[in-house]
Amino acid sequence: MAAGRRGPMSVVRSLGAGATRIRVLNLREIRTHRLRVVTSLAVVIVSSALLIAVLGTYGSLTESVRQFNAAITGTAQVEVAAIADSGVDDAIAGEIRREVPQARSVVPIIRDSIEIGDRQTVLLGSDYRVTALSDRLRDAVSSGDGAEGGSAQGISQTDLDDGVIVGSATGLREGQRVRINGVDVRVLRVVGGDQGAVLNRGNFVFAYLGLAQRLTDLDGKLSSILVVAAPGVDIPALRERVGEVVDGRAVVVDPAFRVKQTEVAGSVVRDATLLVSLISLVIAGFLVFNTMNMAVASRRKSLAMVRALGARRGHLVGDLIGEAAIFGFVGGLIGIPVGILAGRWAIGRLPAASGDQAAIISYHLPIYAPIVGVIACVLACVAATSLAARSVFAVSPVEAMVSGDVADSAPRRRAVTWGAGIVGVLVVIASWVIVDTVPGRPAIVAGAVYAIGGLLICFALSTPLVRTVVAVSRRFGGPGQLAAVNTERSPRRAWATMMTVAVAVAVGIGTSGALANLVGSISSSLDGLGDPDFYVASTKPNDIPLGPTLDPSLEPEIARVPGVAEVVGAQWASVNVGESRVLLQGLTPSSRAPFMRKASDSAIRDTLAGNGIILSNVLSRTLGVGVGDTLRLATPTGYRSLVVRDTVDYVSIDSGTGAIANTLLADWFERPGATYLQVMLDPGADPEQVRAELAAAAARHPSVGERPVRVYSGGEALEATQATAEQSGAFTIAIQWIVAAAAAVALLNTLLLSVIERRRELGVLRAMGASRRFISRMVLAEAAAVAVVGSVIGLVLGSALHLLSDAILTATTSIQVQYSPQLSTLLFVSVAFALCLVGSSVPAARASRMNISESILAD
Repeated sequence: MAAGRRGPMSVVRSLGAGATRIRVLNLREIRTHRLRVVTSLAVVIVSSALLIAVLGTYGSLTESVRQFNAAITGTAQVEVAAIADSGVDDAIAGEIRREVPQARSVVPIIRDSIEIGDRQTVLLGSDYRVTALSDRLRDAVSSGDGAEGGSAQGISQTDLDDGVIVGSATGLREGQRVRINGVDVRVLRVVGGDQGAVLNRGNFVFAYLGLAQRLTDLDGKLSSILVVAAPGVDIPALRERVGEVVDGRAVVVDPAFRVKQTEVAGSVVRDATLLVSLISLVIAGFLVFNTMNMAVASRRKSLAMVRALGARRGHLVGDLIGEAAIFGFVGGLIGIPVGILAGRWAIGRLPAASGDQAAIISYHLPIYAPIVGVIACVLACVAATSLAARSVFAVSPVEAMVSGDVADSAPRRRAVTWGAGIVGVLVVIASWVIVDTVPGRPAIVAGAVYAIGGLLICFALSTPLVRTVVAVSRRFGGPGQLAAVNTERSPRRAWATMMTVAVAVAVGIGTSGALANLVGSISSSLDGLGDPDFYVASTKPNDIPLGPTLDPSLEPEIARVPGVAEVVGAQWASVNVGESRVLLQGLTPSSRAPFMRKASDSAIRDTLAGNGIILSNVLSRTLGVGVGDTLRLATPTGYRSLVVRDTVDYVSIDSGTGAIANTLLADWFERPGATYLQVMLDPGADPEQVRAELAAAAARHPSVGERPVRVYSGGEALEATQATAEQSGAFTIAIQWIVAAAAAVALLNTLLLSVIERRRELGVLRAMGASRRFISRMVLAEAAAVAVVGSVIGLVLGSALHLLSDAILTATTSIQVQYSPQLSTLLFVSVAFALCLVGSSVPAARASRMNISESILAD
């Protein structure tokens, strides 16, 4: 065989020899130093759990909606959806059947959410054609029995006039009578098991079409029409033909458009979560790198001894990398169930969806997530071990076996530090350039770019930072003086510990501060929402009052209540603009609404006159229009055009929010009446007494379907909206706490390794007369110095990250997120400092209890 070439058997023998060395030498080292292994492995496990939690939670909301929507739409390729929640004329379904021969089935659909007790439940309605969509849907609405003449076996047409089929998760019983939206219905069948679970995990009510229309007050209307193509039909051509028949009276879309709407509706949560997740994953990789680097460096003497006995450097490096791969593989596997539990906990903190997409949010772990998590851990451990092995083997075996930290104290090459510093500064600058130049969601990557740049800059400044730790250590008296000497001899270990503290503080300050500013800016964007003394609506304070409309006789009765100065009725509407879901508010001259506060006077005048529309910045970006552009809207009464008069900051709801004259909203979208009333009081009126009168009047005038009408103050409306934003941010905070856990474990690990590495010298100090208390104080002094410097670095990095994160969220949400320092900054610094001291108490106690003879004889 030619030189330099190796046959298959040679490769197999080499791998076998390597496996034997790992088993005999490396795994023996692992068994001998169990504490070191456990603490290092814990960092890998927590980092793996973080990755699994992020991947599992990020798409769970949309995956739940996707599964629910797929169960309903089945094989349909085209959907004709209502423009507004006033519905689409059911006569259009007949027109499509007559004029579109390419359609095999045309299925009418009712979709809405109802309340049964205090539980939100999805209401579905259709006729016998629903069985053409999918076998799963047919089984769910008929409990697996056959269907004939439009009814399930054993259920007559008369039964369907007032009977419903429900999922087992509703808690209803067969034969039970229940009142839904003012209509008495009877439960014909309860569908359990897998058949019912396919529809929103069994939380559904299915009614025959006529009954469903009565329950939703959509007389002669539908929520949408699903079209199943005949075999071999070109789908784009089918959609175009259906669009010609519909002629702007509804929107013709892909049946999966609701999934896209859900993704957009959760944009604030998703953008904030993605920002924190990207930063967190960079930090988790850094923590794993530090941990493995220290673990390998702590074995310098044993590796040097093996080298002195004749082992080849290449073999030892390969063995270490093999051990690291096993380490990462095991840690990654253990982290999977931990990450699943963390992800489920985070998902439980998400606000529930509502409306016709009120799918139960369940946890979904992508099939690729465990594979990605394990591979990421293996790569991180191997990369860290490779660099650590390089630094260890740069020292001769004789030097490495000498007591002390010779390799660790060797200065880094100036070219490396300068290069890292220059690259770090350029990367940090690049993060700001990305925010300023990249529009929309891609700007989120700037957070991860900044984290990498910050770590590189701190690496370049490692020497002056360690000197600062030394100077602080000397402030703690005699134990501090000795701690300073230890730090000087082990600068890389001190830097690693210091940066663990710094990243924990930085992530806490940066992400928490940005989220707090986001919530505060959302509140500012709602300026005017709390102005009315009271609201009267058929929705809860934290919901947009989209309907149903109020009893027309309620407004004049409220106006007669003593102490009421003015009553202003208006409405909100949910509108489908193509595949985007938009919220429109109707404005009247006396409205107290954020749009009236934020838009220019001329824009308000033109809008109230019916000559314009005001858009939120989010909607302006979504539709690609600006001030002065003409916006063409499809409405149930035909196409309408309005000029964009102004764009303003407004909380990101669905694809965005707009405002037009209330008269246009009622006429164009066939929505007569008010969905909410704003009530203003006379000066000196007793709010509690007036509220009681308003509540009594509301109870006498329930809305459509006997739905209760609620009374709440303007302050309660504002607080409820803020609470919703905070609840959404709680998901991101959950991710942040997972990162904090990883940092805490890594910190404990580095502190323990620092004591394990110095067993011999600590034993010598004890033999020379140093007391247990002195040894303990020395370890604590070193930890305190590291905590002080690490907290200051974290404060600097975190403050800059806070500012950058505000800019990122401004770019992604189109809400001007205003920067303001947070008092929680002091909390994060204090917690990190305390955590460092508490974490050092364990190795300090271990150091003070060491057996002198065993410590001096330690390897």
